[in-house]
Amino acid sequence: MCEFTVLLDNGKEKKQVAKNVVKAKIKDGKVVLMDTMGGVTKIEGAIITVVDTMMAEMVLFKV
Repeated sequence: MCEFTVLLDNGKEKKQVAKNVVKAKIKDGKVVLMDTMGGVTKIEGAIITVVDTMMAEMVLFKV
């Protein structure tokens, strides 16, 4: 299983917002992330810009 570390890019810096993420979807204008333990993180006002399976990294951009 591929687990992602999720970073939020605000245009100036990237900050880790979640880890061990196995599922991501857009729902009601939010990026909804689910980790391996079933925990949910919701990021409002962001879009998914990079999904890199080689680096196990996902990057969101704050709009």
